[in-house]
Amino acid sequence: MKRILFSLLLLTHTAIAGPEVFLQGGLLTPEIIAKIKPELALSSDQETKMTEIVNAAQSEAAPLEQTVRERQKTFHQILRQSDSTVEKSSAALAELMEAEAAVKQLQLRTLLSLRDVLSLEQQKKAIALAPSRQAKRADVESRVREKAMRLKSAVEALGVPPTLQMKERGSKVESLIRAGDWAAADEALDQLVIDSEVEAPESTTALDFSTFDPGDTNLDTLKQRYQDVEVAAQSVISIQRVRQLIQAKQALEEAKATEDAVAVGRILTWAESVLKD
Repeated sequence: MKRILFSLLLLTHTAIAGPEVFLQGGLLTPEIIAKIKPELALSSDQETKMTEIVNAAQSEAAPLEQTVRERQKTFHQILRQSDSTVEKSSAALAELMEAEAAVKQLQLRTLLSLRDVLSLEQQKKAIALAPSRQAKRADVESRVREKAMRLKSAVEALGVPPTLQMKERGSKVESLIRAGDWAAADEALDQLVIDSEVEAPESTTALDFSTFDPGDTNLDTLKQRYQDVEVAAQSVISIQRVRQLIQAKQALEEAKATEDAVAVGRILTWAESVLKD
C-alpha cells in the first residue's frame, strides 16, 4: 500500500501546478492518507480499491503528461522565435493550458475516488488529522526550499558551471522533491550543506604556488596533467575548493600567457595534491 500511494504521489507532483487548490477543498493527498493510514484502519478491500485507482491513474497520466511536455516545448520555442506573432503564441498557450487542464482533471478525479473509498467516519478522521500533518509538511518544504536556494545561489555566484558531482547531488535532491519525499530531501540537503562547505567564510588569502615542485614540464606532459586535473575537478563538491581551483586556473592562464612552464607545473602540482584529498 505504501508503494502504491507513493506512486500516486508522483502523479500529484508533476511539473504542472500541484493539487493545492484541491486540498483547500478538503481533499486528501496520497501522502496524507499514507501518513495517517494506521489511524484510518483501512480494510484489505479498501487497499485493493485504492491500488486499482492508482494503477488506472498512472496509466492515464503517462500520455497526458507527455502531451504537456511536448506543448510546453512548442510554446517555449515559439516564444524564442523573433518573428512569433501574438496570435501564434496565444494559440500555443491555449493548447498548453488545455493539456494541463486534462492532468488537473485527472488529479481531481483520482483524489475524489480515493476519498470515496473511505467511509464517512474515516473521511472525518482524515480531515481532522490532515491539517497538522500538512502544517508539518509545509514547515519541511519551507526548510528544503530555503536550503536549496542558498546552495543554488552559492554555486551560481562561482561564475562557472557546477561540477558533475554538484549536479549529481543536486539531481538526487530534486528527485526526492519531485517524489514528495520532503523529509529525505531535507536530510540530503543537510548533508550537502556540510559537504559543500557553503557556510564556511570565503578566504581572501591568495594562493601561493611557488613552493610546489613543478614536476615534468614537458609540453605534452603538461597538457596531459592539465586534462587529468580537469577530470578530477569534476568530483569536487566543496564550494571552497572550487573557489581555489578558479584562482589556480586564473594563475595558470597567466603563466601560459608568459610561457612560464615552471609556473604552470607548480600550479598543476598544487591542483594534483588538493584533488587527492
